[in-house]
Amino acid sequence: MQVLVAREADENSRGDTTVSISFLAVAFVTILVISGVFSMFGKGGGSLYTPVLVMLGMAVAPAISTSIFLNLVTALIATIVFQRNKLVDYRFCVVFLPGTIVGSFLGAVLSSMAPKNILLGIFSMFLYAVGILLIFSAKEKAGQEVKKLRAGMIILITVFSFGVGILSSLLGVGGGLIIFPFLVLYMKYGAQMAAGANSLIVTVSSLVGTIGHFALSHVDLRFLAGATAACILGSAVGSHVTVKAKPGFVKVAFAFIMWFFATQIAWGLLRQ
Repeated sequence: MQVLVAREADENSRGDTTVSISFLAVAFVTILVISGVFSMFGKGGGSLYTPVLVMLGMAVAPAISTSIFLNLVTALIATIVFQRNKLVDYRFCVVFLPGTIVGSFLGAVLSSMAPKNILLGIFSMFLYAVGILLIFSAKEKAGQEVKKLRAGMIILITVFSFGVGILSSLLGVGGGLIIFPFLVLYMKYGAQMAAGANSLIVTVSSLVGTIGHFALSHVDLRFLAGATAACILGSAVGSHVTVKAKPGFVKVAFAFIMWFFATQIAWGLLRQ
């Protein structure tokens, strides 16, 4: 009887190992694709990492902590690639980041009082509209008449970044969805330069979140190692694609990313 029990336990153990290897393989490929796509625009991909990891069977708390770290890695690798190609505007990022950080804290405080469904609906329509504008601007030449950071522009960017921080914290959406079109459509940045600035901003904001979550949550280090490798590979490929691609292609591709999230938000609201 003891032999049978031992044999059964051994078979179950082997079965768990198979499942674990399958989980790691599927997660590796999925994270590779997500990081490759989102790094093209300087985004981290955190909005997809968490639901994908939960769907694959990871508990919510470690999934969120893992997602934030992967978001950091994706944006960091993209920033390194864009920096090597002189596509990161540090002056803009220095002006933009303080407002975003302060706005994020305020958004967290207001999150329990805000009418989230109404805001999400408006944000979804905003993403659809801006996606259309990006497609229409795809034929414009990159980097024409980039607006300079004079006093009035610095004030405008600070106010805008503060609003981005509040909205991101209220709705749980990445600020990169708003920063990229702001740079391209209003500031007249080239698509690659906009992606470079976006990636640095996402890197800094993700670093703050990563430190907090790692201090409070348990993370599977074995899985994290494999996921990080997938992130590094995907981000390196994705950001290199953007560096070599035509600006029009980057704008159109980002428009489709915006429509994807707009549809995801709208579908979630309709199902309630």
